[in-house]
Formats: sequence, C-alpha cells, structure tokens
Amino acid sequence: MSKESAGFGLGGFVLGALIGGAAGLLFAPKPGKETREFLSEKAKDYINNAGDIYETGKDKAVELYSTASDRAGVANTQIREKIEIARARLNAAVTSAAGTAADGLQAAGEKVAKVASADEEPPAPPAPAADAAQ
Repeated sequence: MSKESAGFGLGGFVLGALIGGAAGLLFAPKPGKETREFLSEKAKDYINNAGDIYETGKDKAVELYSTASDRAGVANTQIREKIEIARARLNAAVTSAAGTAADGLQAAGEKVAKVASADEEPPAPPAPAADAAQ
C-alpha cells in the first residue's frame, strides 16, 4: 500500500465517521442544544483521535524507514565484500594465467634460439606417404 492510499484511507475513514455521526445525531429525537453539545464533544473526540492516529502513523513510518535504511546498509556492505572477494579471485587467476603464458613463451623462445644458433639445419618435415593416397 502506498503512502498516498494509506493517508487517503485514514482521512476518508475519519471524514466518514464524522459525517455519519453528525447525520445520525441531526435526525435523532433530541433537542437542538443537546444535539449541538453532543456534536461538539464528538468532534473534539474525533480531532483528538485523529491526532493520535497521525502520531502513531508517523512513528511507524519513521521506524519502517529506519529499519529499511539499516537493512540497505547491511546489504550494501555484504555486496561490497563479495565484490572484493570476486576481484581478488579474478586477479589471482589473471596473475596465474599470465605466469603460465610467460613460462610458455620463455620455453618457446629458448627452443627458437637453440635452433637458430645450431650449426646444422633443422630437421626436414616428414615426406608425405605415397601409399596413403592409393
């Protein structure tokens, strides 16, 4: 329920109670002075009750806001912690992969250097088999 509908519902209830009470008293078989005094007392009671209802609603809204704010703060902290854990894992994986790639490149470079510095020619690739085509 939104704030607007909650406020309208409460206001509508109070207004309806006042109108209904006033209409009932106006049609009651009492003298005018008694009816006016009674209406005046009831109106004061309704106004006092409306103030209490407003204060209760306001206190509840403040409490709900505070609770929601606290929960959002906790969730924010938890999400940030999880992001940092994921970032650390990713950095470790990237570092490991970079090390493995560097080792592979180093070994390949050494093989190329060995072949390039050798006095003999590199071995010829194997000849295709003539029997395999038939």
